[in-house]
Amino acid sequence: MAITTYAQLQTAAANWLDRTDLTALIPEFIELSEAKFNRVIRSPDMIAKDTTFALASQFTTLPTNTLEIIRIVVDVAPPITLEYLTPEEISEGRGVMNTTGRPRYFTVIGGATGQLEVLPSPDDTYTSSIVYYTKIPALTDSATSNWLLASHPDIYLYGLLVEAEPYLKNDERLPVWSSQLDQAITELRLQGQRTLHSGSSLRMRARVLG
Repeated sequence: MAITTYAQLQTAAANWLDRTDLTALIPEFIELSEAKFNRVIRSPDMIAKDTTFALASQFTTLPTNTLEIIRIVVDVAPPITLEYLTPEEISEGRGVMNTTGRPRYFTVIGGATGQLEVLPSPDDTYTSSIVYYTKIPALTDSATSNWLLASHPDIYLYGLLVEAEPYLKNDERLPVWSSQLDQAITELRLQGQRTLHSGSSLRMRARVLG
């Protein structure tokens, strides 16, 4: 059976678990799997870019569903690629350098606020480009698929089996599904690395002698 939709994934889970009484629980297993995926998976499919990201104050709200910032470049001449500092380093820096000007450093204030803090605080509004990893879109009855399920249904299936077996007290099966999940995620990671570096292969160059 193909596994390309939320409903098909739930059916496959019931088949693999050999249970017909988990209709209400399987969506919970999927949700728990997605929480884990967002912690461990970083794929080119998760990369987004905003070329109109405005820095106008010390704190700026990050784009929706930001998981992790890859790069922020301030659109000035020459462009400034912001350097990451920890929140503590940013705080210490405000005591030893100009507190306003063109931003050069950033940090992230986590939690539900999703705030970006820059140093120095902007003395103007600076248009910037931000490249970042986004959360994997959650599956629901109305959002029935996403890039991960469409291309890697095995990751979803093994992920929810890992969540389900402890609940069902089938602890002896947990190492099997955990191993399968780890292998699938590793293969996805390697695929992503090949995609990101596909243009950097070695090229033959003619050598001029004499």
